[in-house]
Amino acid sequence: MNDRKPILIIGGTRGTGLLIAKILDRQGRPVRVLARDPIRAAERLGSTVQVVAGDLTKEDSLPPALDAIAHIIFTAGCRSGRPFREVKIKATEYHGVLHVLAAAQRSDFSGRFLYMTSSGVMTRSFWTFCLNTYKGNTLKWRRRAEDKIRASGLDYTIIRTGVLLNRAGGQRALKVTPDPLPLSPRYRIARADVAEAFVAALDHPRTTRTSFEIVWSRGNRRETWPVLFERLTPDPGPLSPAV
Repeated sequence: MNDRKPILIIGGTRGTGLLIAKILDRQGRPVRVLARDPIRAAERLGSTVQVVAGDLTKEDSLPPALDAIAHIIFTAGCRSGRPFREVKIKATEYHGVLHVLAAAQRSDFSGRFLYMTSSGVMTRSFWTFCLNTYKGNTLKWRRRAEDKIRASGLDYTIIRTGVLLNRAGGQRALKVTPDPLPLSPRYRIARADVAEAFVAALDHPRTTRTSFEIVWSRGNRRETWPVLFERLTPDPGPLSPAV
C-alpha cells in the first residue's frame, strides 16, 4: 500500500511546488521535499513536511529522497522571469529530469511521475521564440524531457500550463485538453489552480500516461476534476515535433 508512503516533490521549496506541498500536507498526506538547503526549506515548509537534502543536477545525491516513496511530482525549473544561459537550462530542466528518472528506475519505485511543463512545448509561436531566446531554449529542453518521461517505462502524468500567475485559485473556469496550445498571454492560469490539478491528478485513473494542457477558460463556473479529466486518453507514444 502507498497510502502512508510520502509523495516526493522536486521543486517544492517555491512556486507551484510549494503550493502542492502545502495542499497535500493540509490533507494529511505524507510529503517529502528535495532541497539543496534543507534548513531554509524546513523553515518555509513547516515541521510536518519531511525535507531531504539533495540536488537534482547531481544524480548521486538523489537516492535518499527516492527511498520508499509513493509518487514523484516534478515542478523544478530555473526561476520564472529571469534570463538563463542554455547550459543552466539544460542541466536543470533536462538532465535534472533524466537524473530523477534514472534514480527512480534503479529503486523500487512503482508510483507515478508527475511533471509540470509549459504550453508552447509542442507548438511554435512568437512567444515561443521570445521565451526560448530569453531563457536558454527552455521549451526545447522541456520537450525533450517529456519524451524521456514517456519512454522511461514509468507511469506518468505530464501537465502543461498556460502562463502562470500568482493569484488565488478557484476563481475561473478551467480548460483541460490533450490538444497542444501555443504559448501566449491569452492562455493563462493561477499557480494555485495548477497545484490543485496536480493533487487531483494523483488519484484519478484518467490521468495515467497522459499529457495535457491546463489553462483558464471563460466564465467562473468550475467543473469538478473528474469531469475535467474525463475526456483524457493515454498518449499514443513519444511525441517530438520541432520547437
